[in-house]
Amino acid sequence: MVEKDNCFYKVTLTKGKLTKHERWGYFTWKLVLQEVKENYKQGCDAVELEMITEEQFNNADNSPPTDKELRQWYNDNV
Repeated sequence: MVEKDNCFYKVTLTKGKLTKHERWGYFTWKLVLQEVKENYKQGCDAVELEMITEEQFNNADNSPPTDKELRQWYNDNV
């Protein structure tokens, strides 16, 4: 059962030319705001939130990133 204050978002993080897509779910709004602030502190140029339903969140492909994606992210951020 989902608590009424849980939020579900499709998130687009942009840092320079790199764009990363994530899904955040079962977060309170307070935690969403903390995560947005943390991403800006870590150097993101933009954090875009698109509200989605719990069903969309649960049916999304949440597979882990490939080795190529991880290497690209590492090279861009470290």
